Amino acid sequence: MSATRVFLLLMILCLGANIEVGGHPRRQSDGKSKKESRAERKARKRKERYATEKANEKVKTTTVTENKEKPKQLGSKRKQELSYPDSKVKKRYRVSVIAPLYLDELVRGESVTFKDKVPEKAMAGLAFYQGVKLAADSLRRAGAKLDIYIHDAGSFSESPEMLINGRKLDSADLILGAVEQHDIPALAGYARKKRINFVSALTNNDGWVKDNQYFTMLLPSVKSHCEYVIDELSRRHAGKDVTLLYRTSSLADDNAALYMLNDLFSEVTFRKLQCNTLPTREALAGILDSTKPNILAVSILDPLFADSILTTLARFYPNVRFEVWGMPTWTTIPSLRKPNACRNITVNVTYPFNFAKSDSSLTLSIQQTFKKEFGGLPSEMVMRGYEAMLWYGTLLRRYGTLFNNDYSDLSGAPFTNMKVKPRWDRNGSLLYLENKNIYLSTYQGGINKSE
Repeated sequence: MSATRVFLLLMILCLGANIEVGGHPRRQSDGKSKKESRAERKARKRKERYATEKANEKVKTTTVTENKEKPKQLGSKRKQELSYPDSKVKKRYRVSVIAPLYLDELVRGESVTFKDKVPEKAMAGLAFYQGVKLAADSLRRAGAKLDIYIHDAGSFSESPEMLINGRKLDSADLILGAVEQHDIPALAGYARKKRINFVSALTNNDGWVKDNQYFTMLLPSVKSHCEYVIDELSRRHAGKDVTLLYRTSSLADDNAALYMLNDLFSEVTFRKLQCNTLPTREALAGILDSTKPNILAVSILDPLFADSILTTLARFYPNVRFEVWGMPTWTTIPSLRKPNACRNITVNVTYPFNFAKSDSSLTLSIQQTFKKEFGGLPSEMVMRGYEAMLWYGTLLRRYGTLFNNDYSDLSGAPFTNMKVKPRWDRNGSLLYLENKNIYLSTYQGGINKSE
C-alpha cells in the first residue's frame, strides 16, 4: 500500500465514520456433526462413572461419602441459566469499533511519519479496520442502517479507559474490539454494566474476565484448542498411550499442558516428557517405541521451538512413524509446507478460521474490491474484520441490541461456522461467551489437508 493511500485512509479515520449499513443473505448454520460432541461425551462419561460408583457402593458402603463428592470433581455442578433483558429493536444502531491504529504516531499534520510500509504494530488494527469498512459497504448496499464509530486504541486519548471516562461509548449498542488482552477487562466490565455486548476479535486471551455474559471472545481460547485435541485423541485412540511433550519454562505452555492433563473427559493415558530444552535421544528413547507408530501431543505454543522438536524427532527416528498433535500457533511453521521436511511425521494443527476454503465467489469479490480500494490482497485480519462486522451487523438488524439467544443464526457469517457458547469454570460458574468452533489441518511431506 502506498503512503498516499494510507494517509487518505488515516485521515478518514481521524474524522470518524457514520456509515449506513444493512443485512446479508441468510445462511443456515450447519447441522449436528457426526462426531460425538463434548457435551455428549460428558454425559456418557458421567453415566459410566455413576454406574461404577453405584457398583462400588454395593461392595464397600464406606465409600458413600467419597462418591457423593465426586460429581464436584467432575465439574458436574448444575450450570446457571443465562438470562438477558429484553432486546431493544431500533431503526438505527451504533457500533463502536476499537482497534490499535496509532494515528498519533503515524500522522503528523498533513503528512505521514513512515516510508513505504505501515509499521508492524499498526498492521493488525489497520487491516481489521479495512475489513470492517468493506463489510459496512456491503451492508449499506443491503439497506439497513448502522452508525459505525472508529476509535484508535493506540492513542492515549482513545484508550478504553479514556473512552469510558469520557462517556464516548455511552450511546453504543455494540462494542467490537480488536484490542489486546490488557484492554479487555475495562471494556468487558463496561459492557456488563451497560448491558450491551462487547466482542473481542483480536486475541484469544480473556483478560481474566469472570461472570460476564455480555463478553464474547471470537477466537477460541487455548483451553478450547486443547479440549479439541483431547476429544480427537479420545475418539481415535481411546485406551491407548499418548506421549505428551511439554515445558514449564513458559506460562502459556505450562497452562496448555495442564489443560490436557487435567481434562476430566480424556480417554487416553499420557506418558510425559518435560522439554524445557530440546530432548536428547536418550530421553526420547525412554518414552517412545521405535518398533511402531507413536502418538504425540505437544503442548508448546512457540512455533520456533516446536519446529525444533519436530526436526529432532525426524533426525533421531527417521524410520519411525509419528502422529503429532500440536497447537494453533503452528500454522506459522514454514517447514510444514516443505516437501522434504519430516516426511515420517503427520502433524495435526488446530486453527480457528478457514477463509481459504470459504465461498469462492464471495472471496473473489472481496479480493477485487480490496485491490481496487486499498491495493494488494486482503490478509486474514482483513477477512476477520469483514466477517465480524458483517455477522454482528446482521444480528443487530434482525434481533436488536441483545441478540445473544440467537447466536445460532450464521447468515451474516459467510466463512466461519461460529459456535458461540458459554465458558464455565470447573465449579459450573460462568466466565464469558466464547466461539468454540475449531478446524483441523493435517500436514505431511509438505502436503496440507484442511477441514
